[in-house]
Amino acid sequence: MPAAALPDAQILHVLTSSPAALPSPSAVALELMRALERRDMGLRELAHIARQDPVLVARMIQLANSAVFAGLRPAVAIEEAVLRIGTSGLARLAIALSLVQSSQSTSIAGFDLQRFWLTSIQRGLVFQYLSQRVGKMLSAEAFSLGLLSEVGQLAMAVALGAQAVSADTAELSAELREQQRQRYGFDQTDASAVLLQHWGFPPLLAQAVRERSVPSTAADDSRDAQLARCVALSRGLRLLPDGTPADVEAVHRLAVHLELTEDDLQGVLASAAHDMAGMASVFSLHLEQSEIDAEFDRLRRALANPPLLADPVAEQVLVLAADAQLRQSLRQVLDAARHAVVECATPQEAIDAVEVQGVRVLVLDWTAGSEAAALCRHLRQRHGVRLYILALARDMDERSVLDALDAGANDVLFAPVLPQMLLAKVQTGARATRVLASAEVERSASLHAQRSLEQRNAELLQAAGTDELTGLGNRRALDAYLPQAFEQARSHGQPLACLMFDLDEFKSINDRLGHDVGDRALRAAAQVLRQQSRGMDFVARVGGEEFLMLCPQTGGEAALRVAERIRASIAQPQAGLPALTVSVGMAVGPAAYADAAALVRAADQALLQAKRLGRNRVSLPPDTAAPPSGG
Repeated sequence: MPAAALPDAQILHVLTSSPAALPSPSAVALELMRALERRDMGLRELAHIARQDPVLVARMIQLANSAVFAGLRPAVAIEEAVLRIGTSGLARLAIALSLVQSSQSTSIAGFDLQRFWLTSIQRGLVFQYLSQRVGKMLSAEAFSLGLLSEVGQLAMAVALGAQAVSADTAELSAELREQQRQRYGFDQTDASAVLLQHWGFPPLLAQAVRERSVPSTAADDSRDAQLARCVALSRGLRLLPDGTPADVEAVHRLAVHLELTEDDLQGVLASAAHDMAGMASVFSLHLEQSEIDAEFDRLRRALANPPLLADPVAEQVLVLAADAQLRQSLRQVLDAARHAVVECATPQEAIDAVEVQGVRVLVLDWTAGSEAAALCRHLRQRHGVRLYILALARDMDERSVLDALDAGANDVLFAPVLPQMLLAKVQTGARATRVLASAEVERSASLHAQRSLEQRNAELLQAAGTDELTGLGNRRALDAYLPQAFEQARSHGQPLACLMFDLDEFKSINDRLGHDVGDRALRAAAQVLRQQSRGMDFVARVGGEEFLMLCPQTGGEAALRVAERIRASIAQPQAGLPALTVSVGMAVGPAAYADAAALVRAADQALLQAKRLGRNRVSLPPDTAAPPSGG
């Protein structure tokens, strides 16, 4: 009988009234969460609050420069970190960062705190990439929710002792949750939800981490249900100690409800593995990339090779005999061993049964002589080694036995038949066909994976290399594309133009009108860049308000026309937006530059020159002898 759940207020009291000090967010992190409730809270105010904790500011800037959020230029101030991560994302990540920091002085006998936080970081990355695929949350918010979705496990270990949770910090079984509810009146997912809401997370997000919030039917496709499924799936895609089986069936079921394919899941894991070491270092944790790859590879293999279920076809046995009494006697023996028997009186009936019912174990009365041999050859030619054929020999000499084996029989059983011998032979055949079927499934999965590798890589590149807000490429995509484009231009002797764009006075727009308007301005600028680019051009958002365009086969004059056209288009009035202008820096390579990075640095210097000259203009690098354009 299910245990009655304690009210949330009582759960919070149990967790916070323990003599042991519960790891808690810092006062600054909590103040940032409270500040989100004020609609007039701007960038400068949030930065001012954050600066009360210099360690937290340093971590936030490090996070803004991580692979997940990095821009073209390193963030050096908390304001830049807020622009990249977002206000709500920054506040919620501040909770996580300060929790990790405060827990580092905590010692819990029997509880592996290092493993807990590493698993939490992996879960946060997985949830972030899942959210990108199903479109539920922004990156920073998704990462923080995934990271803290099991914080109740840590809280219960501190408040109630390590015996309250699994000794393995990655374990979250239904049996464990039920034991916790029976003993304490709540489980660790309830504790997580209560703490998140207590710290200021919106109720919708806090409640999504409860195990009981995951819908039991596919019919519920509400936002709450889908968010809860995403949380549950991120738990299912967690790293497990070597040898611990993953609940692959539950993972695939959740994925189907979220309309995710196996390729989607593999892509999410690949992206998380790529970012794991860097994100762990932000939280002052260390992981070797080889260790990460080994653990993620094990999890990916488990997903790619789901456990084989019971195979009822392998338990079917076809008995072919013209003698009805013989068929009946064989059926009695096989029925007693719970084999499903398919009786056939003629070779054609046997062929039909194999074709229609898929029977793979056959017992043939070989007294039919040439008919049995012809049937055996036909089945072998059509089905190969997938069938196990047992020849039942009556009045067969040594030559006839060899003929039966030559026709394709796996074995010969002599009459009178001992029941134990018949069952041993049939069960040997069933095992053999099951092994062959399993091998074919694995081979098919391997071939499918090989065929889809190119598609999966393309999807990974798109998912991991796309800026969520604007739909343009991001810094990761630029890092992948830029060296190739530069080398191609150099090898073919063609020009490559690099244009850097920076929205003027963008911080002022955020401070005066709010981040919603700032986001709309960024999307509007991105739309102009997309419309004004050619199919061969590459466009990316590489910072808070910075964009980059690479134009292959484009010389200086053509690049200047493109830059001017974009600058003028962005300056056109747009409904619902303040007046926008953009400064542009332009550099053309590859001839004058040692490598791709030098080309981008030159465009960046040209952009700074445009800012110094009054903004809303296109400039070349300071040492380039060409007049700048003005707006």
